[in-house]
Amino acid sequence: MAVMTEARRARGDGRFAFVVVESVVSGLLAVGWLLLALAMSMEAYDRVPGEPGTPEGQGGLALLALGVGVSVGVTWALRLFRAPGARLVVDGVVALRLLAVLVVSVLLGMDLLDG
Repeated sequence: MAVMTEARRARGDGRFAFVVVESVVSGLLAVGWLLLALAMSMEAYDRVPGEPGTPEGQGGLALLALGVGVSVGVTWALRLFRAPGARLVVDGVVALRLLAVLVVSVLLGMDLLDG
């Protein structure tokens, strides 16, 4: 019985470590998105709207970054529930968020490199 408890604790510690790493990665990338939105806004400040080369979409990017930041806080709050399946569901949502954040970051990077 003690071996089973140790195995559960080790599995729980691994999931907790994953959530911590995911929160740090998502938070840092969201801050990067906010900085990118700020840079886009500064670049578009003195340009005429619709002029070729004027960056667009900085408001949406900033909202997306804020949404990621809020979702990190919400998932940490949801981890406080002690229901048997609640943490498993929250951990699944965390994994999906990490995938989404990485995909969006790669797409943003490709768009920046493409010009």
